[in-house]
Amino acid sequence: MLEIGGLHTGYGETRVIHGLDLVARAGRVTAILGRNGAGKTTTLKAVMGLLPVLEGEISLAGERIGGLAPFEIARRGIAYVPETRDIFPSLTVRENLALAARIAPVGDAPRWTMARVLELFPRLGERMDNGGNQLSGGEQQMLAIARALLMNPRLLILDEPTEGLAPIIVRQIHDKLMELKADGLTMLLVEQNFGFATSLADEVCMMGRGTCVWRGTPGCIQADRELQARWLGV
Repeated sequence: MLEIGGLHTGYGETRVIHGLDLVARAGRVTAILGRNGAGKTTTLKAVMGLLPVLEGEISLAGERIGGLAPFEIARRGIAYVPETRDIFPSLTVRENLALAARIAPVGDAPRWTMARVLELFPRLGERMDNGGNQLSGGEQQMLAIARALLMNPRLLILDEPTEGLAPIIVRQIHDKLMELKADGLTMLLVEQNFGFATSLADEVCMMGRGTCVWRGTPGCIQADRELQARWLGV
């Protein structure tokens, strides 16, 4: 689905990613783990066209997307839920969702509709007329994911979806993402919560110093305490 080969990118004159190779396979969940500053969020921003591809290639389903504008990448089927969530605080839940549905790419009959996202996140159905700034952190995260799903993506990218959430809400988000996984949605996940990430993922890329230093299955990294200590500080 998503292939990254020899990626170099960064901010201005500062390169943060150095020759990253990464594959997110169709119908699977790929988790990117690593310490703060390893380049995880930078990688996601490069995929979304928010940072330049200085060297290397990024392709989606065989089509090169490196160098395209963010809106062009979104139209090709990638939905991005950033760590900051970026919902519209002055709009209601209903308006946030309706806006995403209206700008979704035109094509086959959508898999995700307003009714379906409200079935996945019934709490949002209770808050439809509340403003984004009236929602709890967990509700905002639900809204951010629901809005992304209404884009009917081929690939859903999530950056730190549990950041700042209470444990009970983390469990709820985990359960919802497991439902999406069971439905066959391809996901690329950046997450500091080791247990959350490894219980969801099919494949893991460990990042360090701006590149992938290890890749394998969640079971392998769960069993390797030395690897965890070296690259995660766990």
